[in-house]
Amino acid sequence: MDSKINLIAYCGLYCPKCYKMKISEAAKELAFELESAQKKGAKYLQGDSLLKEKIDKLIGLKCQVFCRADQADLSCAIKNCCCGKGLLGCWECEGMESCGKLNAYFLENNKKIKKLGLNKFIKQYK
Repeated sequence: MDSKINLIAYCGLYCPKCYKMKISEAAKELAFELESAQKKGAKYLQGDSLLKEKIDKLIGLKCQVFCRADQADLSCAIKNCCCGKGLLGCWECEGMESCGKLNAYFLENNKKIKKLGLNKFIKQYK
């Protein structure tokens, strides 16, 4: 099995493409650009602690630990369900299509994994 399984959440999300990761990375870039502008004398940015606070919150969206890591958050109902059933992810579950835990996006990803197989699904992101 490809080692990138660690980057696929139990819900079927490929972690580096998750909206939280994308927003966090974009916010980091924005923070860098704002700092650069301030260093060049952009006074309208100086002293706006509210803006910095909001950007820091966006940066903080990124998961610090992916859900397959040992120290990952155990409050995820999807992870607990999969682990309780001994599944790699929802795509292996017989009741996936009628599960109330999966939103439409998660369900679509899981259908893709089921159709393509895990290795082909992972390879599309390489």
